[in-house]
This record gives sequence, C-alpha cells and structure tokens, in this order.
Amino acid sequence: MQIYLVRHARAFERDAAAWPDDSKRPLTHGGRERFRRLARHLGRMVPPVDLLESSRFTRAWQTAQILHAAAGWPAPVRHEGLEEEGEERIESLARGLQLMRGIDSVAWVGHEPQLGRLASQLLCGRPDGVRVLFRKGAVARLTLPEGGDAALDWLLNPRLLRRPVS
Repeated sequence: MQIYLVRHARAFERDAAAWPDDSKRPLTHGGRERFRRLARHLGRMVPPVDLLESSRFTRAWQTAQILHAAAGWPAPVRHEGLEEEGEERIESLARGLQLMRGIDSVAWVGHEPQLGRLASQLLCGRPDGVRVLFRKGAVARLTLPEGGDAALDWLLNPRLLRRPVS
C-alpha cells in the first residue's frame, strides 16, 4: 500500500479574534495558490489515490479539496482520527492502515506534529524514533508492506517547486 501524508497548506496565523474556534482557520490566498501548483504536479507525477481522507479543520479540508480539484484525486472524506493528538491516536492510525485490505493507495491530510509522529511510527515502530518534518503543504509518500515497517519513498516540500533547477 502507498500512503500519502499531506500537511495542510499555509493558513492564516492563529487569531482568537478572527477565529475563536481555531478549527475554522482557513488557508491564505498564497497558501491555496502554492498548494494548487503542487497538487497539479502531483496529478502528473502519481496516479490518483483510491481514498482521500482529511481532518475536518478548515485548513486541512481546503487542502484536500485542492487535491481533489487539481490532482484529480477522489473527493475527500472526513477522518476524525486526523484531528486528535496523542500517542494512542498515532498507534491507532498506524494499525488502521494495516487493516485497509484491498486499497492500493490512501492520502491523509492533517496537521503537525501528528503527521511527523505518524510517519515515524510507520517507519520504525515508534512515534519518536525518527524526526520527519512536514512543512506547510508538504507531501510524503510511504510504501507500507503487509506486516512490516514502511519505507519513505519521497518527501515533497512546496518550496522545491519555486526553485529553479540548475
């Protein structure tokens, strides 16, 4: 199975006056545009995933909708587990992936530090075993064999698409 871990694109800074409920904080215009470019690139680079799940937080949901529109991935479905933190939640998410029989690829859109800790759990069996840094709008692809530790195929940072290739 291939799993794509996606951190939401750049959102507005926390502001209790503007968004008393932080889960409602949206992406910035620039964050949407930069991630749209990355999503189009993903659409050319990899086939659409079988399942796209996302946190319901506005910034993650908007990021998932961009993947749907610009990369041709399926419409997002809410995954409550991507909204919760804690070591038990990380282990539960990792176990859940092992139970997804018949699915070749899944994408999860969420938040830091949860995604980095989940990647570590999948790679070495511990949420604190290796540090995987997900910048805003970053996408990692991991290959998850049945019953074994995952392998990191790549980690794409949106900044890479802005730099000229020499």
